[in-house]
Amino acid sequence: MICALANGQTRPTDDGKRLPFRADSFRITVPNLTPPPVEGLYDYSYRINVPNFHKPENSLPTISSGQQKILSAKTLQREADALRLQNTPDSLRKATLKYEESLRLWRSAGVSGDPAEIADVLNKLAVIAESFGDKQQAISLYHQSLPQWRAAGNRTSEAGVLTQLGRIYNSLGDKKQAQNCFNQARLIVQTASLTSLVTINENKRSREAATLYNLGKLYEEQGDLKKAFEHYQKALPYWQEARDKNGEASTLNSLGSLAARGGQLTLATQLFRLALPLWREVGDKRGEAVSLSNLGFVADASNDKPSAIEFYSKALPLWRELDDKRSVATTLSDLASLHLSIGQRDQAMKLYLEALPIRRAGADKRGEAATLNNLGNLFSLTGEWQKAVENFNQALQIRRAIGDARGELVTLGNLGAAYQTLNDPAKARECYQLSLPLARSLMDQPRLAIILTGLAETNFLLNEKPAARTQLEEAVAIWRELKEPARESSTLSLLAGVYAALGDQSKAAEIYRQLLSAWRLTLPR
Repeated sequence: MICALANGQTRPTDDGKRLPFRADSFRITVPNLTPPPVEGLYDYSYRINVPNFHKPENSLPTISSGQQKILSAKTLQREADALRLQNTPDSLRKATLKYEESLRLWRSAGVSGDPAEIADVLNKLAVIAESFGDKQQAISLYHQSLPQWRAAGNRTSEAGVLTQLGRIYNSLGDKKQAQNCFNQARLIVQTASLTSLVTINENKRSREAATLYNLGKLYEEQGDLKKAFEHYQKALPYWQEARDKNGEASTLNSLGSLAARGGQLTLATQLFRLALPLWREVGDKRGEAVSLSNLGFVADASNDKPSAIEFYSKALPLWRELDDKRSVATTLSDLASLHLSIGQRDQAMKLYLEALPIRRAGADKRGEAATLNNLGNLFSLTGEWQKAVENFNQALQIRRAIGDARGELVTLGNLGAAYQTLNDPAKARECYQLSLPLARSLMDQPRLAIILTGLAETNFLLNEKPAARTQLEEAVAIWRELKEPARESSTLSLLAGVYAALGDQSKAAEIYRQLLSAWRLTLPR
């Protein structure tokens, strides 16, 4: 199924369909406080985040009870950090237990306890809680860390936590709380900048650049992309004057991401290309992989498939070298989709099958579901419908478990189409009926019209002709509103057939005449 933009362009989705190019498809990573995302553009940049504070352990003649607790707490933290890096469900649960025990020791150490260490552990626990989908627990832990960062006098980390809280509140639909957190964070950044300008004179340009950049990030988190772009632009010459290649590359990458969101793909490509040699100059492999991946993404969105394959193929060995399994799997899936789009099904199958176990090993449920869904689509193209159904059902279970409503909608639609092809209209109708309220709640009008049409076709086969008529009439109205004349005409043709089957020949004839008048006939010369 094809869904076009007003200008005729389409974009690919993880399920092999083509849907309107949307900003939310970009993969923007967040500070190390949050779990890495799956889709869209990468964003590798300076951010307000929470550093780790590991103070040197002094050699003392005697060790007090409080100091012994601190040593034990630090040991547990190091063990938990190692487990967290494994990033599997089991290792994250074990890391949580160790962080919790470390936190108990820090708190019981009394005056010897370091508030920055306590805040750091709380933030890490919040990251893990969010990775398991428990956003309320993450909010609680972040709030607990705020007074600790204040007690430690670390305003930058306090602003970082407020930014994370704003992001989570925003994802939960609590715009008021999100705005409050973002405003507090912005005020801290501005105040800290003014203070540093008064008290410290060295590296003035770097400080000004970092302040402007962090403000840009805060505006981006709030969704004010215009102000974010303005602040990034202001930061760029300061990084250049300070000869800070990392800061310059980070800012170019952020500007490129915003340009791509705004549909300015040529500008985005230019900005990502400018960042690439800077990452290479400073030997930053992750930054290089990020820019190559972003160039691949934009090339794909520009329908330049060969260039997209080239960029992703260059990024893949870098992600492997960095042992970033999530990005390896994502890049493999991106390459698979590209090979599929140019008809190379065997290569696409090979890449999807390579990505799947990596997704599973990394506990990347959303990515695993997307890969299973893509495999289902690929099996559909090769006519292996039973295998397609098996993969779609696996994807559906995962998407329901993680609360991915949009993914559930996509997979239910795919299952319905598969069951239709297998001549099982009852199961097809069940899938379409389950997907209908999801499409309405998500206000996905193109997919709603497609589902209504599929539902009408199955109802017609099951002798529910009045229901089929109602559903097709709604689908026609949607296509008309979306100004999709080709889809409107094809749906009207189905509707005319239903009217004829219901015995209303005059209505059927009226629709056919309407269709004939819209067709442009080319007479022979």
